[in-house]
This record gives sequence, structure tokens and C-alpha cells, in this order.
Amino acid sequence: MAEGKDNFPRRDERVLYGAKKPRAPRQDNSNQSKRPQKPQNTDRPKNRKRSLPVRRQMIFGVVILAFLVLLFLLLRKNGTEVFVGTESVGVLEGRAVTAQTITDTLETQLAGIVGAQVKINEEIKTERIHIRKSHKKDVCTLEHLIPKLRNMVTYKVNAAIIMIDGAKGVVLANEEQANKVLDTIKEPYLPAEGVEATVEWVEKVAIVADYVDSDEVLSENDAISILQSTTIVTGTYTVQSGDAPYKIAVNYDCSLEDLMKLNEGLTVEAVIRVGQVINVPISKPNISVKTIETQVLTTVEPKTYEYQTDNTQLKSYQKVIQQGRAGQKKSTIQITRINGFVQEEKEVSKEIITEPVPEIIVRGTL
Repeated sequence: MAEGKDNFPRRDERVLYGAKKPRAPRQDNSNQSKRPQKPQNTDRPKNRKRSLPVRRQMIFGVVILAFLVLLFLLLRKNGTEVFVGTESVGVLEGRAVTAQTITDTLETQLAGIVGAQVKINEEIKTERIHIRKSHKKDVCTLEHLIPKLRNMVTYKVNAAIIMIDGAKGVVLANEEQANKVLDTIKEPYLPAEGVEATVEWVEKVAIVADYVDSDEVLSENDAISILQSTTIVTGTYTVQSGDAPYKIAVNYDCSLEDLMKLNEGLTVEAVIRVGQVINVPISKPNISVKTIETQVLTTVEPKTYEYQTDNTQLKSYQKVIQQGRAGQKKSTIQITRINGFVQEEKEVSKEIITEPVPEIIVRGTL
């Protein structure tokens, strides 16, 4: 026990639990003088060397972010340049307006002006751009740009075309005007009220809707004038009794020389015969009205004559032994006219109301 006490440290040699044991001073056996030790700053943070690179990275990141934001502001596409074909016509702020929007707006306004649907001939395009100082003078609103575009573009209108025998006749703004023009041309040739008739065109006439250049659209009066204008075509005429070449030329409002050009061998002295067919110049309108009237008439059915012979009487002998009389019939007459001129008149049916009585005559044969 006494020996154990001797091994237990004295009070002045004891240290607290967990405290570091003081380091023994280093023995310097060299002859060099000791360097003075720098005093240690116990207040300096231990992680300072680590915090410096982190701060630099943060500053560098902020600078890069600011540069990118500035670059975005300088280069971002904040405008829309509008072109008609390849020609620039203005710049709009923002990127909301599209070429289709501009085209639709322009066509709607033009339709309101001309009274018909329109289709612009030129292509309207848009391009997203950054508005620089050089563009400032061209920046405008869509309300200011549309009138400028109206004066620059050409367009087709959805019009009504009166086709004649498959060819384009005249162009009206709409189908209503086209029908009005055709009705105006027909009106002078319509039969009287109560007369049964059909009215049709000599030519094949149709109204077709299509887009045409705006300058092709005519007023109603101009369209009527064109359709009623005439062209000279070659027709035929059957010679009647009393006709002569000069007389026929007068009737067809042409010179005798023009009439002879249409008929090889025809001269001033030439004799023409009844029933001969010759060529004549005819003024033909671009469009002609054909009417076919059906009339029911009560007409006279003429009496007939029957002859009998008497061998006992002289040849100069003649006696009526039965007085004849005319009857009555109901006739259905069909009259065909072209532009008011009668082309054909024929009886299509008849009904005898009162039978005619034949007149019987006796003649001598001696």
C-alpha cells in the first residue's frame, strides 16, 4: 500500500481530464540563435482561407448573371417588322401580331369598302426583330400601318361573272347585281300579262362566283351596254319574190359591195331567183332573248269545194247544189321570237268547234 501511494501523482502534478498535457520545450542542440516566434492571433477565424474563394465565386456569378441579363435586354426580339413581298413597310412593337392577323384585318377592311369578299394578291410577311435606334422612325401601331398597306396592295374580289357560251362576259360585284342585269335585258321582250310563254337565252348563260381583279368589276349600266352591243356575223336569207341584191343590202344595213363579198359570184347585174339562199351580214348582240309564246285562238276553218259533172249540160254550165259554209276551230299557235323579232310561227294543235259544210258544184261536160 505504501508503495502504491508513492505512485499516485501529487496535487501539484495533477491535470484536468481532457486537458492537453503541456508540450515539453524542444531541445535545440545547434549553435544557431533561436528565431523569434510570431505571436499567434487567437481571434482570427480558422476557415478564413476557405471563405475567400467562395466569395470570389459568388461575385463572379453575379457579374455573369448581370452580363447575361444585359445581353438579353440588348438583343431580345421585342418588335415585329412587316413586309409586303420583300419591301419593309413598318415595325410594330411587341411580338403578338402575326402576318395572318394583318392579312385578315386588311381583307376585312377592303371587303367593307368594295362590298364583296377580297383576296390580297401580294404576300404579307412578318419577322421578329430587336428594335434598335435605326428602327425607331419606322415604329408604328397596327391602326397606322393598315391604311398604308391598303394603298400598296392589289387584290382580287369575289365577284359574279356572267359566262356566255363558256366564255367570260361581264363581271359584277355580286350575284344580286348580275341577276338584276340579266332581268333588265329580258324585260323589253317579256310577253304581255296573261300570255303563256317561256323566256330563255339563245346562248348558254350562267353566273359563276370567282375571284377577279378589282378593275374588272363593272357597274350595272356598263355591263348592260356591253351585253347589248352587237357584233357582225354571217347569216342566211332566202330570196323572196321581188327581191334584188341592192334591196337586200338595204334591208340588212350594209353596202352592196359587202353583200357581194359574202356571196361568191354575186354581181350587181346578177339575177337572183326565188328560193335562193344567200349570205347576209347580221348584227348579233352578245346576248339574245328567246321567247316562245303559246296562244290559243278561235279561227275560221274554211269551207271546202266538191265538184260533180253533168253529161247532159254544156261545159259552160255550172250550178251550186249545196251552199257551203265555213266552220270554226280552236288553234294553239306557237310563236318563237328572238329579241322581239318573229322567227317561227306554227300551229301545234287544233280543235274543230263547228264543222265546215262543203260547197257542191255541178259542171257540164258537153
